[in-house]
Amino acid sequence: MKLINYLLIALVFVSSCKEDNEPAPTFAKDYGDGIYIVTENGVNFYKNGVLSSNIFQKVNGIALNNVNKIKFQGTKAFIATEKSLFSANVETFEIKGEAGGFMNLVDFDFVAMGRIFAVDKDDANVKVVDIDRMEITSEVETGENAKPVFILTSWYRSFIMNGGSVADSLKDSTIVAIDYKDELVPFANMMGSLHIGDNPNSAVAINGLMVLCKGIYDTNAVVNVKTEATLVTINPWQMSIASDVSLTGIYNANNLISDDDDNIYYFTAENGIYSMSNSGTGVTSILSRVSDVLCFQDERYSIYNPADSTTTYFNRDILYINDAQNSKNTIYKYDLDIGSYIDTIVVDSPVKDIAFY
Repeated sequence: MKLINYLLIALVFVSSCKEDNEPAPTFAKDYGDGIYIVTENGVNFYKNGVLSSNIFQKVNGIALNNVNKIKFQGTKAFIATEKSLFSANVETFEIKGEAGGFMNLVDFDFVAMGRIFAVDKDDANVKVVDIDRMEITSEVETGENAKPVFILTSWYRSFIMNGGSVADSLKDSTIVAIDYKDELVPFANMMGSLHIGDNPNSAVAINGLMVLCKGIYDTNAVVNVKTEATLVTINPWQMSIASDVSLTGIYNANNLISDDDDNIYYFTAENGIYSMSNSGTGVTSILSRVSDVLCFQDERYSIYNPADSTTTYFNRDILYINDAQNSKNTIYKYDLDIGSYIDTIVVDSPVKDIAFY
């Protein structure tokens, strides 16, 4: 009997040693530098003409649904779906954490002391996420019945655009400021709101705070309701309007972005892609293709000359757009310097976001 007991103890000991000595799973470093394309069904990676589809699901066996946004900090990628915020190693895409508890997570930004401000459109608030623990620690309301859609962080303050009112015949008209630090003290304090125009939805903050308001745009009403878009310059310290410019004849303006020097702005509208100066003047139609995503990239490329075996490097300004009317799955690469399309990328479902790492 004693012998049997000894054998059982030995067996348990050996089994436990086997479990402790089992090697941790390894993940190939297949990603990192490249283009990340978010679609409704997942995250795709594009580099050197090769597309890898649904890489998060491929690596982790976890399907992503209703994906909205991807951003990067350090060696991590952060992916916003409707209900959760995921983090992953940017080289392997191994999952590192998940923060749940959202109704409709549409945008987010990184703030001081290891936190994320996450915009929950259907809950009318910004939820503070601890990056290390990947959990919601507090919430800040953005207004009664508001529909926040965009966040931009600069200085010690985050600005949230309440511009997602439904139906479009209604309107949001405010931006909200939330301070996130005072010296080395982290917090999330509402500093006030500002009425600026009809449905603010995107902004640029390089040399100042410029906010694009799309106007009212309801083509489903009995009588179409449309008001012109505006570009509003904000004093971010005083939370006051410095100036506003009506964009004549422009309706349903979205996706305001800038070139690297803050000289030229680009945006989408009901009938195509436009550019303008950083003051809102010189509005010019670039493309008639209607898009619901827009991304600018100062891209470096090379040309090899076989005659003397030399490689020369150049830079070009590129816009990435999709075709919102005919093929939301197709991304077009448009060279602004030569005024021509130079590439297309086709993914498996409608494009929601494009980002570079």
